Amino acid sequence: MYTIKKLQNKGILFLILIMGSNVVFAQIDTVSFNKYYFKKYWNDTKAVVISPASWDQNDWIKLGVLVTGTAGLSLADQSVNDYFQNNRTAGLDRVSKNFLEPFGGNYSLLLMSVFMAHGLIAKNQKSVSTSLLCLESFALASLFTRIPKILVGRERPNNPEGYGPYTIKGPLQGNSFPSGHTTAVFAVASVVATQYRDVKWVPVAAYSVASLVGLSRVYDNKHWMTDVVAGAAVGTLVGNLVSHRTSNSKLTVIPFRKNGFQGVKLTYIW
Repeated sequence: MYTIKKLQNKGILFLILIMGSNVVFAQIDTVSFNKYYFKKYWNDTKAVVISPASWDQNDWIKLGVLVTGTAGLSLADQSVNDYFQNNRTAGLDRVSKNFLEPFGGNYSLLLMSVFMAHGLIAKNQKSVSTSLLCLESFALASLFTRIPKILVGRERPNNPEGYGPYTIKGPLQGNSFPSGHTTAVFAVASVVATQYRDVKWVPVAAYSVASLVGLSRVYDNKHWMTDVVAGAAVGTLVGNLVSHRTSNSKLTVIPFRKNGFQGVKLTYIW
């Protein structure tokens, strides 16, 4: 039987695989608060919904790895939860409550406001674009998270009845899977990391904070580890999609790298 440490290491590796990608995303500095921005919400939502229709074998394999990996990590859910609950301290409780947990909502929105304020004051269109992209990613990721939350019906670890990680009650009966806080913060972090990937410390800081927020949900006994992993996957995937689709033109140029081949893809939205 795997030790907790080994399972935790696999979990960390799995999170890295989720965040890592062989796609090179373009930085965007042309997003403005206009009609095209609101059309982008619809176009990006549609792109997420219909994208499986155009998946190739590699895409389905990646989905299989994601699902299988998440299912495998569920074997460690109870052990990881017990470890965090047995090692709580007053200091860590304050850090989690006052610093990490608010990133799932208030602090992320504050960060977007800071980007917008800097963009308007310094006339920096990249900051404005980053703020608007973060807002869209935050909104869409939160929306898509609601679907499995409602349909799966997984019980939270702090359920007063003491249910375990495999208690699935079905639609409208539980809301643990996936973690909404984690989804939201990874949705914002992936946009910021993409927009400022040329500044080496920014992606590291963005994903580090997002990962700590996810872990805080386990520490606070609000979610299982697999809830956090699934939330990180959804947030990152939505954020990456939002980050490489422009809003002010029907024609989108997407740089990419796959199997050692580099080039660009042109997408026309009608």
